Amino acid sequence: MHDDLVVRDKHGRIDSSAEGLVGVPVPRAESRRGDQRDGDRHRLSSEQAVLRHAGSEHAVELINLSGGGAMVSGQLDLMLWDAVGLVLGEGEELECAVRWIKGKRVGLEFAHETQIRCDDQGRDALLRAVIQKSFPDAVIEPLRHDTPAEEEVLEEAEKRRAATRHPLIWSGVVYHDYDSEPVRIRNISVTGALVQGSYDLPEGALVFLDLGPAGNLEATVRWTRGGQSGLAFSQPFDVQELARSKPKVTANSATSETAFGNQEPWAPGWKRSTIDEMARSLGG
Repeated sequence: MHDDLVVRDKHGRIDSSAEGLVGVPVPRAESRRGDQRDGDRHRLSSEQAVLRHAGSEHAVELINLSGGGAMVSGQLDLMLWDAVGLVLGEGEELECAVRWIKGKRVGLEFAHETQIRCDDQGRDALLRAVIQKSFPDAVIEPLRHDTPAEEEVLEEAEKRRAATRHPLIWSGVVYHDYDSEPVRIRNISVTGALVQGSYDLPEGALVFLDLGPAGNLEATVRWTRGGQSGLAFSQPFDVQELARSKPKVTANSATSETAFGNQEPWAPGWKRSTIDEMARSLGG
C-alpha cells in the first residue's frame, strides 16, 4: 500500500477494483522530490465535503484523507495543478492543488506551509520576526522610499510579497485525556487553528495545543475528519507569538520541464519563496 497520492515506480499490475488511491494508476514524469508521507490514510464512507474553485463551490464525495492530501469524487471541471480549497468542517478550508484526474475522481495535494490568517501587515511583521530570530543569515535590507521612483519600487515589492507564498511550517503537540499527539499546524488565526494528527480528536473535547515557546492554548475541538481537526481557542491568540518558536522550512522544489510544463504546485511556478527571497521581499 502506498502512502502518497503518487508513487515513484509504476508497478506492472494495478488492482483496478481496489479502493482508494492504490487502485488509480498515475504515470510519473519524474521521481519524487521529497518524502511526503506524513500521516496514515483515513478511508471514509459516504462523507461529503465542498470543493472551492474559481469562485464557485461544488459538493463532492470525500473518499479518503491523508496527511498529504485527499481523494474526492464529483462532477468537476478541473485541470492538473489547479488551485482549489477543500472545506472539511465549519467553513475551514485546506488549500490544495490538483495532482491527478481519473474520471470523476480527483487527487488533491495539500499546501505544505502553515497558513497565517491575519491582515497583511501582521503577517509581514510575523515573518520578519521569524527571520530575524530563527534565520539570522537571511538579511532583511530596508527599502528606501525617499523619491517617487523609490516609492514605485516599494509598491512593486508589496505586490510581489502579497503574491508570494512563505515556506514555513509550524508544529505543536495536542494534549487530551492524559495523552499527547504531535500535530502539524495547517492554519492558525486569532480564534483557532486547523491541525493535522494521526487520529481523530473527539468533537467537543477540551484540549491544549502546545506551541512550545509560542504558548500553550486551551481549545475546544469543533470538528474532526480523517486526522484533520478544527480547534476554537478559549482566549484570543496573538499570532505574533509564533515568532518565538522556530518553524520548519518546506523543501524548495527545483522545477524542471516535465510533460506538464513548469507548473508543479508549491514550486516557484506557484511563487513559493525561499527564506532569502522572503527576507528580500520583506525589506522596509
